[in-house]
Amino acid sequence: MGAQLSVTVDVDGAAGLPRGGAGYEHRLSCWSERTYGITAGLPRILGVLEAFAAPATFYVPGVTAERHPDEIAALADAPHEVAHHGHTHRFPNTLPADEQRSELIEGSAALVSVVGMAPRGYRAPGWELTRVTLDALRAAGFAWDSSLMGDDRPYTVDGLVELPVHWALDDAPHFAHTTDPAGLLAVWLAELAAAVDEDRHLTVTLHPEILGRAHRVDVLRRLLDAAVTAGVELVTHSAVAAAVATA
Repeated sequence: MGAQLSVTVDVDGAAGLPRGGAGYEHRLSCWSERTYGITAGLPRILGVLEAFAAPATFYVPGVTAERHPDEIAALADAPHEVAHHGHTHRFPNTLPADEQRSELIEGSAALVSVVGMAPRGYRAPGWELTRVTLDALRAAGFAWDSSLMGDDRPYTVDGLVELPVHWALDDAPHFAHTTDPAGLLAVWLAELAAAVDEDRHLTVTLHPEILGRAHRVDVLRRLLDAAVTAGVELVTHSAVAAAVATA
């Protein structure tokens, strides 16, 4: 199969604030930072992806799709795809079972109304996947999840393809502790080299309000340049999930 790289973007918007942003509407600084991710960070990321003809999988909460329908609808255009990231971005492990199921149903409905198709993939907010939500995903016919950390390679969990993640490969924890983009780039390049050496797939996760800043987006550019130079295939999560399911 050869080494593969999936760029995944969590487009949280204001839903990424505590409680899905509820009660934060009057806190204009917090709200504007999250809006920046949609209006400024996201176009910058899309520009880098276009320069490399790189497809990406965008994980979007339902309320973010409802608040920014034009921007989210555009993400469904080829070669990209939109997947489910909860409805209000509340962590599943903090919710009772009925609310976990409602988050899945309402988030799917919101994405269908905006992008015109039902999502086939899911990523738990905070990567806090629970048994209840996993069972609901399977019952709803989802094809893949990208929330767990049980392997470096894709694997299966209760009939779903799992496309594993890790905190070290996510921009958010890195920039919670430093402002230096070079550190994140070093980690991503080292993991890309390991994926090439081990002939496997790799997922990286980024956020428009974080890596979409002008002085940080070069991390994505340099990662993609290294991947193309090494002959790594750039793939969406749906393509990987389909290949694993039929292998």
